Amino acid sequence: MNIKGLFLGQAAALLAVSGAQAADAIIMAEPEPMEYVRVCDVYGAGFFYIPGTETCLQIGGYMRYRMDYVKIGGQPYEFSKTARFAPSFDARNETEWGTLRSFAHLFFEWNSVTGNDVYADMAFIELQTASGSFLIGKNDTPYARFFGGYGADGDLDGDYGSQIYNSGELSYTYTGANGFSAVIAAIESIDITTGAGTGKFQPNIEAGAIYEQDWGSIGGIVGYDNPDDSWGAKGVARFNFDPFSVGVHVLYSSSESGVYGAANPDSGETSEWSVLAHAGVQVSEKVSVNGYFQWFDATTSSPSAYQVKGGLGLTPVENLEILPEVRYTKVSGGGDAWEGVLRFTRSF
Repeated sequence: MNIKGLFLGQAAALLAVSGAQAADAIIMAEPEPMEYVRVCDVYGAGFFYIPGTETCLQIGGYMRYRMDYVKIGGQPYEFSKTARFAPSFDARNETEWGTLRSFAHLFFEWNSVTGNDVYADMAFIELQTASGSFLIGKNDTPYARFFGGYGADGDLDGDYGSQIYNSGELSYTYTGANGFSAVIAAIESIDITTGAGTGKFQPNIEAGAIYEQDWGSIGGIVGYDNPDDSWGAKGVARFNFDPFSVGVHVLYSSSESGVYGAANPDSGETSEWSVLAHAGVQVSEKVSVNGYFQWFDATTSSPSAYQVKGGLGLTPVENLEILPEVRYTKVSGGGDAWEGVLRFTRSF
């Protein structure tokens, strides 16, 4: 075979191989179009559509660091520090029944005395309709949340009048167009010292109503303590005089061992009567001042007592809050206590 014939043979062989490989080549499918996250403005800022669904999700929360000082009478002072990461997840979508919502608020917490802890602060499902909402899950109880606290989101707040402030709940809240709203709820009974359930079907019952306008609000709520067979009540009035706000809470309990009513700071027994008055002023966009005075009725084991608290709300930059607070407690004819908190919160 001459050289020319050899090259022609090799060329033919290469063409044959190339043709076979071309016949066996894998055809790549066109890539799926990329689905970008879409903003959901139906429920307010921060929501986005979960890809492939019509459900909107908001991820928020805060990071917090807190230092606590406690000095009771002549005893040595106590000092502790707490760090908390608290993410929240709020998912909503529209249904033929109304807005279906699920909400979770988780606490990842470290304390210099007690160590690490992880738990669900809130985890509930809610169906929101035109006139109200049904809720089932773990949440702050209506007795604790329905009147919005005392005008300041602090750590040294007064006594809300319910010693079960967060528990399992089945409730309905009616919301009127004229500022009137009402709630009725069955609340899981828990041991207030351990936070554990009773292991029995003994739900507490809470029912309240409130009327809210630009000038403030007025309302009341009652609670029945099923295991203790006792009840309590709370009346609240709040008034706004921009930039000032004032309010008064009157608390009643039928039993010293009941969970509805203010706990005497000396013995922890529930006072029959307690009165709390609070005031606050928004000094500027970055500074607010708040305080309260609360009186506690005497119980079988303790004389009457009172507490006075003052605090500042500082917002030097957006999403950063610095909160210093001081509280003094005095037992009639007895001892006293000083408490101080310095708290830093970065919200997102």
